[in-house]
Amino acid sequence: MAVRKTKKGRFVLRPASLAEYRRLYVDVFSIAASLTYPEELFRSAAEAGIDAVFVIDAWHEFHMPLARRYLDLCRRYGLDCRFSEQKPAEQYAVELCESECNSSCAVVTRDYDAALKARRCAVLLLQRGKLWLVSTA
Repeated sequence: MAVRKTKKGRFVLRPASLAEYRRLYVDVFSIAASLTYPEELFRSAAEAGIDAVFVIDAWHEFHMPLARRYLDLCRRYGLDCRFSEQKPAEQYAVELCESECNSSCAVVTRDYDAALKARRCAVLLLQRGKLWLVSTA
């Protein structure tokens, strides 16, 4: 267990595993930005058979070129993909997770804002190649 203090608040982080969750809601821009080859995110999810919803930022026109590319990758690999057209993807992912899933679901992101919004859904942060279950302290 670790405690992180950020400008957004204090957070408790515990090691986590994707195997603990039956469905994931992935903040695509956040996670893909940490990868050398963003296509890995989609290909590896498809190959592993992970039940996931890929949430893509599309709430501003400057998101659209990359959003379209990620949508094409979702289609190529047969993945469930949703555009977040009115708010940041990490916030929309939390909303989707909490409205669509009754238990054992999580939002995967690199943004602490998701932990501030989540009430019933787990939030997993990807940091330094590891997943952490995050909660507010």
